[in-house]
Amino acid sequence: MLNTLRGKGNSLALAFVSGFADALFFIHLGGLFVGLVTGNVVLIGLGLVGHEKGWLRGLQITTFPLFMLGAGLAAILVVWIKPLERATFWTMIIAGCAFAAAALLAIFKSGPDSACALLTVVGMGMLTAIERLDSRLGPPFSLMTGNIAGLAVAAARRLIGYKERPDEWGQSLTSIILVIGFVAGCAGGAFAQVTVGVAGMLLPAFMLLIIAVFYSPSNAQNAR
Repeated sequence: MLNTLRGKGNSLALAFVSGFADALFFIHLGGLFVGLVTGNVVLIGLGLVGHEKGWLRGLQITTFPLFMLGAGLAAILVVWIKPLERATFWTMIIAGCAFAAAALLAIFKSGPDSACALLTVVGMGMLTAIERLDSRLGPPFSLMTGNIAGLAVAAARRLIGYKERPDEWGQSLTSIILVIGFVAGCAGGAFAQVTVGVAGMLLPAFMLLIIAVFYSPSNAQNAR
């Protein structure tokens, strides 16, 4: 268990960051996902039929190009910066700066809440893309639907007496770890929104700095 946690540490922390940012802004703005693009599609649909959550649909639509911009920036860094581990480092640093900028805008009341949210969207786009481009970061941290489906499959198999192979058990354990990280992040983001508001984005910004500093080629090799 401890070895698995060490091997999936990056993904666990990033799952926490993802849940934290999504929960904080969803509550703060009354209905907006900064990392879950699918969620914004659902909310746009609600807006089209006059649902009370639809008032943000203009902002929700804006998240798409900005999320893609963040993902594109990560892809450019991977092309420009070698080796890949260094590109990953700078991607996380820049994403962390976007989170910190969002928090500072809120702290000093220098911009609207929508600007804070959209800065975070760019950062989340970068993180989601770099996870796909650098597999040594660990398993996907943002695919909670897939992780939960995997857990359901594992639970159903156990109910009928199927014995998981070691690699299947490892996948199930990874899914458990990531779901726990994401849920913990959601709880943390909700608490931060109630207590300090968008200024709470300083925590995931700091976490990204820590992940970047301690991410190295040797750690990446061990995580394979």
